[in-house]
Amino acid sequence: MNRFVRPSLLTLTVCIALGGIASATNYYIAANGNDANAGTSKTSPWLHAPGMPNCKSACASASPGAGSQIIFRGGDTWHFGNSSASPYVGSGGWVWPYSGSNGNPIYIGIDQTWFTGSSWVRPVLSGDNPLWSGSGFPASCAFPETGSQVSLSNGGNLTYVTFDNFEFSGFCWTGQSNNNGAMLNVPGGDTNLIVSNEYCHGWTMTSGASDNFPCFQSFGSGTAADLNQYVGIVVDGSDSPHFPAGSGNCQWFSKDPAGCASGQAMNGSHFYDVHESVFRYVSNIMVTGNCHTIHDNLFEYLYDTFASGSLQQHPNVMNCLGGASGDPLYWYNNIMRNTFSTENVYFAIRTNLYFFNNVMYNNMNSTVGSVPGGCIRLNASSNAAPSQAASIYNNTFGDATCLIQLAPNNSPLNYFSGSVTWENNHFIGGQGSALSNWYEIDTNGNNGCQATCTITDNGNELYETEAAANAQGYTPANNYAPTQSSNPTVGAGATNSPSVCSKFSPDSDLCSGTSDGSSEQSGEGGEIADYPAISLVQRGSSWDIGAYQFSGATPPNPPTGLTAIVQ
Repeated sequence: MNRFVRPSLLTLTVCIALGGIASATNYYIAANGNDANAGTSKTSPWLHAPGMPNCKSACASASPGAGSQIIFRGGDTWHFGNSSASPYVGSGGWVWPYSGSNGNPIYIGIDQTWFTGSSWVRPVLSGDNPLWSGSGFPASCAFPETGSQVSLSNGGNLTYVTFDNFEFSGFCWTGQSNNNGAMLNVPGGDTNLIVSNEYCHGWTMTSGASDNFPCFQSFGSGTAADLNQYVGIVVDGSDSPHFPAGSGNCQWFSKDPAGCASGQAMNGSHFYDVHESVFRYVSNIMVTGNCHTIHDNLFEYLYDTFASGSLQQHPNVMNCLGGASGDPLYWYNNIMRNTFSTENVYFAIRTNLYFFNNVMYNNMNSTVGSVPGGCIRLNASSNAAPSQAASIYNNTFGDATCLIQLAPNNSPLNYFSGSVTWENNHFIGGQGSALSNWYEIDTNGNNGCQATCTITDNGNELYETEAAANAQGYTPANNYAPTQSSNPTVGAGATNSPSVCSKFSPDSDLCSGTSDGSSEQSGEGGEIADYPAISLVQRGSSWDIGAYQFSGATPPNPPTGLTAIVQ
């Protein structure tokens, strides 16, 4: 009998010595909570979460282990600016320090059955500044922001954590530096994180501030292949400063026929996987040092910045500056429309780029910035293989000006050098019925790609004028989808083997269709209603030209006048 008692006593002694061992526990956080509560049930929640500076008492002594869940009550607001409001997070923002493990991540988020009010909405993380009034800039910030609202780790050592379903709003800044902070900071070195279903909106700034405040920030060293995912994100600046052409609020208004906007969606070294998300009404969507997989996203209403001189930025849908050596790059099932940009998508190719099932239209060239045009720019990363390859299959180009540019040196990137293969693309616009009209080789004073590139057309491309395409039912109103079985794209594409499908992306979406993101975007308060992704249709023995595969029935038109729902 004594043999079994001694280990138990030893275990108890170790627990006492260490002050408790982290274990998988569910903790509950609510605006009517108390940090002296047990925190382990909905009836005895804490007021703060571990890692918040104002977390006290039992909350401060907790050490959540792998598999723990930190559940915030829906509809409650945590305050980051106004120290008189309750619950106030505390000075310095919320820094989460605890990691999960492979198969047992820590979950920080919600339970949709637990909420205050008549129905569930996201918990709010607020900077406490008023939302934009729609008329110019505020004269000052009630609670100026000087750092990040939330940081996942304080040094880049976090792993296996899911941060889910929060609303970020009410940030205002006055600074003129490049480190104003962010709504969510994920330091470089964090790995295997999932940031999901976040709704970022409602930022403001004074007119003299720099336009460099992102919703999501990730700077620092660490592996490029960090496996971090950003999924179901909505960044919507429709209730943040944006102005029409000629309003006088744009520093560049004399040059900006589309007007201007403010704010960045994502900026930093580490945005490895971004999918099923919506980005709109910002002046920059994504700048990253490690693009890997970008799919099933809607990019729209991207404009020039309001700022000038050293305070400005030039707009990008994505400006990728690198990635892991030997790593392929996947860009597919995306809709990019109604943008006004110097270069919409800037690829840093290491080995292969797989660009397929994308729809692009009404994307105009910005007049601000020194980089020449090119809707899609192909460059080689600084760690690229000697020869790179780009496969451009089954896309719908609805822009006469949306060229693919085989780009020159642009530090830290090198000129593209290798092969570009085209197949099954639908070209709509005034460029003409030749593939050479839809790409350009920019040597920028050196031979570069001109001397080393190979362009291969595998065929089954369709070239149409805008008028001809519209008459056949391909229109901006339905994202240029085919509407009837007699349309010229239907059944007219080259059919590829299954081996090509898995090569183009790990989920084989070249053949199996697209995911529309509706499970991530619907019914969660802050979503874009009816996310207009490409229809989910599996390609069989007969392939269509373009991004779509006709389903045998007229697809519904996507909604118009999309706005983020604030609840």
